[in-house]
Amino acid sequence: MSTDAPPPSPSDIQRQLTYLQAVVSSMPQGISVFDEGLRLRVWNQGFIDVLGLPNSAVYEGVPFSDLIRIPAARGEYGPGDVESHVQRITGLARQFQPHRFERTRPNGATHLVQGEPLHIGDHVVGFITTYTDITERKAVETRLRKQHDQLQTILESIPSAVSLFNRDGALELCNSEFGRLLDFPDELVQPGATIESMFRFNAERGEYGPGDPEQITRTLMQRIATPTRHYFERTRPNGQTLEVRGVPLPDGGFVTVYTNVTERRHSAEREQLAQKVYSHSPAGIIFTDEAHRILSINPATTQMTGYDACELTGQTVFALIEFEEGQSAKEMSDQLALRGTWNGELAVTQKNGDDFPAGTRINRVDDPQSGMPAHYVWILADITERKQAEDRMRHIAQTDALTGLPNRMALLLRLAQLLPDARRYHWKVAMMFLDLDRFKMINDTLGHQVGDEMLREVACRLSNLVRETDFVARLGGDEFVIILPAISTPADAATIASKVTAALSTPIEANGHELHTSPSIGISIFPDDGTDGDTILKNADTAMYHAKAAGRNNYQFFAADMNQSAAERLNIERKLRHAIARNELSLDFQPQFSGRDGTPTGVEALVRWYHPTDGTISPARFIPVAEETGLIVEIGDWVLTTACVEMARWIHAGLKPLRIAVNVSARQLRRRDFCETVANALTTSGLPPELLELEITESSVMENPQEAIHILERLGRMGVTLAIDDFGTGYSSLAYLKLFPIDHLKIDRSFVADIEHDLNDRAIAFGTIALAHSLGLKVIAEGVETEDQLELLRSNGCDEVQGYLFSKPLNSATAFAFLHARHAAE
Repeated sequence: MSTDAPPPSPSDIQRQLTYLQAVVSSMPQGISVFDEGLRLRVWNQGFIDVLGLPNSAVYEGVPFSDLIRIPAARGEYGPGDVESHVQRITGLARQFQPHRFERTRPNGATHLVQGEPLHIGDHVVGFITTYTDITERKAVETRLRKQHDQLQTILESIPSAVSLFNRDGALELCNSEFGRLLDFPDELVQPGATIESMFRFNAERGEYGPGDPEQITRTLMQRIATPTRHYFERTRPNGQTLEVRGVPLPDGGFVTVYTNVTERRHSAEREQLAQKVYSHSPAGIIFTDEAHRILSINPATTQMTGYDACELTGQTVFALIEFEEGQSAKEMSDQLALRGTWNGELAVTQKNGDDFPAGTRINRVDDPQSGMPAHYVWILADITERKQAEDRMRHIAQTDALTGLPNRMALLLRLAQLLPDARRYHWKVAMMFLDLDRFKMINDTLGHQVGDEMLREVACRLSNLVRETDFVARLGGDEFVIILPAISTPADAATIASKVTAALSTPIEANGHELHTSPSIGISIFPDDGTDGDTILKNADTAMYHAKAAGRNNYQFFAADMNQSAAERLNIERKLRHAIARNELSLDFQPQFSGRDGTPTGVEALVRWYHPTDGTISPARFIPVAEETGLIVEIGDWVLTTACVEMARWIHAGLKPLRIAVNVSARQLRRRDFCETVANALTTSGLPPELLELEITESSVMENPQEAIHILERLGRMGVTLAIDDFGTGYSSLAYLKLFPIDHLKIDRSFVADIEHDLNDRAIAFGTIALAHSLGLKVIAEGVETEDQLELLRSNGCDEVQGYLFSKPLNSATAFAFLHARHAAE
């Protein structure tokens, strides 16, 4: 007997379908069931309403695509081709994938659409979809979101920091000012962050002062265990003062508001400080109304003026002012009304009738409501001592400390006063620029004390020989200027120049020394030689240089061509400063030969300058400029090093060792580190010291003979040979000459040039040879150009010769080849 239940009867199935249809029809959601062929099998009225379908279009077995076409035709799926929408949506449905989305219809109703596939075993037999009307819920969500946004906007608009913690101490709500004002990291201002973590963070960074962070955190947590209304102020380590107000909530949470009151506290402190300043300020402070009537004064004003507050209150402040000519109370009042401020100096009258200078600043204070003038504040500072100090400083600033004469600043101020009058009254003004000849040698040889005493005596003599209306100034060093206003003719200036020369011609006694000096004077005339002070001063300076070039101890009037010469000199100086860095300098080498047999004995290094735009520039043009500006030191050091390197290179390349002669300037010789410079050049190049000869002029060693002997002896001990160049053209003393540790005398080319015809030149040359040999020195003759010159010199025992008869100066490669060939021929 079978235990299986009998199959349901058709009537039972029909009843179950009826029940199911009743359930589906009574559900608040729309429901649809499509089979695996996407044909409608089950639905309710909600389904028809959601899609807005006509009742006639919905029937058993209707295809999914036919139903979708109806809303697609109404544009509910957006613009575009209707059939394309139908195919796209039908294609998605054929995938029988679960889906959930919200769709808002054109009428504003929003539905939640949820679909699930139906399975029998492993087979998909359709899918069921529900349509839930969530329009009201979305409206409620929208209202809540709007209310939330409004609340957040209100919180963000509050200038204070706001926080809300729940009963568990977790952050529920805060504004952005909370994190910014309390300087918290982002993770501590997120909902759910605990107040304990905030306490610990602050304790660890020292917000609550020193102590164990964990102990501080526990103490604070115990304090808030029972929330109470609270108010206090806390000053953070960064100087901010926070006002903290907390209010507990009924559910156990609490709201706290943090307000930055730093500026308010500072304002109160500033107000107290301002009152202290007003009462204790050393400056006088006067408050007036808009009509400049005095409302109050501070104690310093009483001390300055001698008036009590009761004596001045109600009086106009202008009664205290002693106006200068051209000033008036009305004029100042009008300026204040127009500009609202005034700053300057006023003479303030004291109660005893005396005046004192006051630095005064006046500011208008406008009414904040109406913007109209309400008060004026007068600040007075007694500047009597400052004015006296300024007078002293002005005298110091305009006076040469050594001589007591006016200095350059005073000279320029005097010109600024004098020249406008000269233009107005058509005066001629002479500018005399004086430079003392050979002062530097006196200063360097005998010391600065002797030099200073000499300058003071010169200043005194110059001041004594000019008129009261004339002006004598010292510009610095040994430079003086004399201004002669209102002269009749330039001859008047020449007369004064002659007097100056005569006044300085008598010896000057200084610290036991009898000193001799003479002036080189340049003269320019206003307005003939310039229409402004700078020009006539510059032109007088230019004329002074020409006086020096003309032999010193004379005066020269400025001429226009002098500027051309000066401009050329400046142009050469400017270009020469870049010559070494730009590799514009080079060396030529002139060989030297034995006077006996003509074999090479050495070469003299000669500097040459080739400028990229000006071409070759003669040494006669640039060497004097280099000497005068001091550039000769840098050039000389370069020549020394380069010459040593070249000779060492020649020897390494196979040339028989020769002596190389290098000229040394007076400026180089005066340098204390000159011997070290020579040693460094020898070390760098590897050249043996005995192959280097330094040529020194007579004048350079005679500037300071004792110092020169010391330097030359050091060089001699190094093994370097020494020569006196241009012998016979200077002023050397034979008494010193025998003390100099030198090896050669060089006869200047000026004596050799006419040795064949001029008996005097011949006598000088032969005398020099005899003198040198008597002192144990060898002689080199320069400028030998003819066989007759050579024969005369050779027959009188001249040791060495150089000149165009043998070779002109050659560049490095040519000189090496020439000398190498001469040695090979020997």
